Amino acid sequence: MQNYITKSEKINYCVGLSGQNMVYSLIGASFFTYFMTDIAMFPAIIVSALLIIMKVWDGINDPIVGSFIDKHTFKNGEKMRPFLRYTPLPVGVFSVLLFLVFSTEESLLWLRVAYFVIMYICWDLVYTVQDVSIWGITAMVTPNADERDKFVQWARTIGSVVYAVFSTLLPMALEIVVNATGQSWQFITLVFAVIFGLGGAMISKRADKTQERIRVIQETKQESLVESFSLLFKNRILMLVTLANLIGALGFGANLVTYFFKYEIPSDFLGNGLIGALGLSTLFYVITGAPSFIGMVFADKLKKLFKDSYVNVLIFMQLFNCFFRVIAFFIGFEGKNLWISMVVMGVASIPTGVNSIAQTSLFCDSIDYTEWKTGKRTEGITFSMQTSFTKISSGITAGLATLALSLLKYRAVDNAAVYVGTQSAAFDKWIWPLVVLTPAVASLLYIIPLLFVRYGPKERARVTADLIARREEKAEQGSIPDCE
Repeated sequence: MQNYITKSEKINYCVGLSGQNMVYSLIGASFFTYFMTDIAMFPAIIVSALLIIMKVWDGINDPIVGSFIDKHTFKNGEKMRPFLRYTPLPVGVFSVLLFLVFSTEESLLWLRVAYFVIMYICWDLVYTVQDVSIWGITAMVTPNADERDKFVQWARTIGSVVYAVFSTLLPMALEIVVNATGQSWQFITLVFAVIFGLGGAMISKRADKTQERIRVIQETKQESLVESFSLLFKNRILMLVTLANLIGALGFGANLVTYFFKYEIPSDFLGNGLIGALGLSTLFYVITGAPSFIGMVFADKLKKLFKDSYVNVLIFMQLFNCFFRVIAFFIGFEGKNLWISMVVMGVASIPTGVNSIAQTSLFCDSIDYTEWKTGKRTEGITFSMQTSFTKISSGITAGLATLALSLLKYRAVDNAAVYVGTQSAAFDKWIWPLVVLTPAVASLLYIIPLLFVRYGPKERARVTADLIARREEKAEQGSIPDCE
C-alpha cells in the first residue's frame, strides 16, 4: 500500500509535539501539585478540591471543543491544521500567568484561589483546542492504516520522551537554581514558566506543517452537540479504553513521591546540599520510568507477539507492573533497599511504554470504524476524549493524592533544617504503601474494561479495505465486523 507522509512532515510534527510536551511537563506532572502545596502554599485540602473541580471542567470542556472541531471546516477544506497555527501563543501566555504567585498571605487566599481558577480555565480552553488538533490530525495524515500506526508510534515515543525528560529534570533543575542563587521559589518558577511554557508553546507551532490527506464528504452533517455525543457513545472501543484510563487514575501514589523523599529520606542522602526532595524525585522517576522507553521502541514487536493485538499488550503490561510493584513494596526503602526497590519498579515499567502508542492506535481504529459504520469521521470528539481523560485522570490522581495528604494530617513545612520527623505518625506509616501499591491496584482494575474490547486484526483489515474502496467508489465487502 502506498505511503504518503514525507520526512519533512514527520520532523516538523515531532518538533511541534515536543514543544507542546514541554508546556505540559510543567502542568501535567506531579510537580504541579507540589507547586500548589509547597510553592504557592495552598492548603492540601484546597488543592484537592481545586484539582477535582478543574478536572470536572475539563470533562465538560473537552468534548464540547471536540464536537465544535468535528462540525467546523475551514474555507480551505482543512479541519485541524489551522488550529495548530493559531493556538500556540495563547497557550504560552496563559502557561506563564498560571505560575504567577503574587502573594502567599493567608488573608488573600480567596483572591489567590480565584485568580488561579480563572487562569487555569483560560489555559485549559486554548490548550484543549491545540491538543485535540495535534492528535486528531494523526488520523487524517494518511489513509494507510499501517503507515499511520508507525507515525503514531514514533510521535508518541518522541512526545513521551520529551515529556518524561522535562517533567523529571525541570523540578530538579529548579531546585538547584533556587539553592544556588538564593532567589525565591516563586520567582524562579515563573522564570521557568516563561522559558519552557511560553518557549515550548512557540516551538509547538511547527506541527502546523502536517498535511491533512483524509477529507471525507460526510453523508449528513453533524448538526448538534447531542448528535456528536451520540456518535461518541456508540464508539465502544473509545468508551472502554477511556473507562480503563479513568480507573487507572486510582494509582495516585506517583504524585506522592516528592513528599515521600522530603519527609522520609534524610536531606543529605546524596551528600549534596544542592539536591533535595525534588532532585531525589527526579532520580526516582528516571530509574523507575526510563526503562519504559524500551517498550516504546519495540511496540510493534510486542504487538505481533500478542496476536497482533494492542489490547492484549495492554493487559499484559498491567499484570507485569502489578507483580513487580508488590515485590518492591516488600523490599522496602530502608538504607540501600531503596535503590533495589526503584530498580525493581524500573523493570516493571518496561512494557508500560507501549501504553500511549496502543491507546492512540486504538483510537484511530475507532475513528475508522465509526466512519465505516456511519459515514462520519469523528477525530475532534474522539481525540477530545483522549485529551479529556488524560487531564481528568491526572486531576483524579492529583486530587486523590492531596486528599490522602490531608487525611494523613500533612502540613507543608518551609525552610526547616531537617524535614524527617516533622509529619504525623499516620503519614510516616502509610506514605510508602501509597507510593508503591496504589499503582499496582489500579493496574489490576484497568484490565477489566479491556476484556470487553472486540476489535481484532481481522475486523481492522476489513474496515480499512472497505473505507479505501468507498473513497475510490468501488464495491465494499459489506460484512459487519463482530465488534459490538
